[in-house]
Order: sequence, then structure tokens, then C-alpha cells
Amino acid sequence: MHEIDVSIIIVHAFSRLLVRQTLRGIRRAAPKLNYEVIIIDNTPGCNLKEILNDFPEVRYQAMEKNIGFGSAMNVGIRQTRGKYILIFNPDIIAKPGSLEELKSFMDENEDVGMVGPKLLNPDGSLQHSCYRIPTFMIPAYRRTFLGRFNFGRRAVEDYLMIYDNHDDTMEVDSLIGAALFTRRSALDKVGLFDEQFFMYYEDNDLCRRFWENGYKVIYHPKAQMVHYHRRISADGKFLQQLTSRFTWIQIASALKFFKKYRKSSNPRQKLSLNKEVDV
Repeated sequence: MHEIDVSIIIVHAFSRLLVRQTLRGIRRAAPKLNYEVIIIDNTPGCNLKEILNDFPEVRYQAMEKNIGFGSAMNVGIRQTRGKYILIFNPDIIAKPGSLEELKSFMDENEDVGMVGPKLLNPDGSLQHSCYRIPTFMIPAYRRTFLGRFNFGRRAVEDYLMIYDNHDDTMEVDSLIGAALFTRRSALDKVGLFDEQFFMYYEDNDLCRRFWENGYKVIYHPKAQMVHYHRRISADGKFLQQLTSRFTWIQIASALKFFKKYRKSSNPRQKLSLNKEVDV
């Protein structure tokens, strides 16, 4: 048996037809790697397995109920055999060469624990996918009229790194959980997703723990993918958002995140300071 280079894990919850598109995209990209694909189905009864008849190479496991993104990802991660693990959304098209580029970057940079590609919208425009650590007010600025004021808008722009050069490879506090290329040995040390986060903020939490354990988190634009991103919690006007189940799930996750790290400073900045002292 050949060694597996990359284990690709997809959690399905809402996008049955996009799963087919994503799997076709992986085939078209034809990665020059030994890879495996594992799908964890968080939506029982949606007949996802019918779609997978055309993809016999995919390993599939259905959950009895929706156990949340991070928990389902953990189920998949425990089944992987690859040196690297790609945490992958079912609404992304991997461009040819993108997986090879991420693997090559990790091979050459052993102090990096996680790397994310440049994500593009379907029209080819940049999708902001790397962030600074959120402050307590960021969810309010992004979900309410407060974001229309200059102070709210500036805070969100800083959080989303709007004015950073997204054509440059750079260290970042956090990456969006849609495409996280991780080193298995680092993940074994850092630990899996924190399952107290049903949905949202589990990616911020995991990236933060990578930095806390001395591993860099990197945005690497030479690898590019297309993300058919939909922010479900932001659908509709304010009152519609307020009554949305996803909005309240996001609020609950935000409160858990801020409680967990309320006494902690930015671990990326601490790591940089320690290196300056060592020099």
C-alpha cells in the first residue's frame, strides 16, 4: 500500500449537490499525490449516498443526527491515514496544482502547522479568508447597525485584514475553516476540534491552539480555490437574522470562545516576542 500524502475530510450538512461538484472538482484537479477522501454525513435521510455511487473511492460515514461541524470533523480525522489532513468544505473547487502547492509548502516549512489557500468567489474576486483574533464586539458590528458607523466599519475591516496584501504569503491569527491544510503530527499535539462549538468559532479556536503550541498558521496565496460561500447566519434583514437558528448558534459559539480566552493574550504575538528574545 502506498503512503497516503493527504487525507481530505468533508462534512456534509446542507449542500448535497455541491458535494458532487466538489468531488468532481478534485477529480478534475487530478492531484499528483496519494490521497483519500472521507465524507462524514451530518444530515441523515438526505440520500447523499446516492450521489456517492459515482465516487466509489470515497469513504462514507453517516451520523445518526447532526452532531455539529467540529464533532463530525473529529470523527473523520480519527479515520485518516495521511501525513497531512485537509479540512475541506463541500462547496469548494480545488484548482489544479493547489493541493500539490500546499503539500510542497508544508514539506519545506516544518515550523508551520496549518496553511490555508487563497479563496476566490465564483466571479474570481478575492474572498477574505484569513483573520485577526476577533474582539468581543466584532459579531455585533457584523450583524447590526453598529457596523455602519465608522468605528464599527474600521474594526471589521481590521478583523478581516481588508488592507493587507492578499497576494503575499503571511502569518495570520486565524484561517476560515473551509480549507485548512494541517500537519498530522502537529494536530496530534494540538488536539482535535473543541466539540463545545457546535458550529462557528471552531476554526478560530483551532488556529489559536496551533499558535499556543508553537506552530505557525499561514495564508499562502500561491494555492488557490473557489469557494461558493454562503453566510447562512447573515441571510435576510436584521429581524430575520435575529430569529434565525444559525444566528443564535453563532452567538452561543462566540460567547463560549470569548469566555475560553478572556484572560489570554494573542499567542501569535507572544510567539514572535519569544523568538526575538531568543535571538
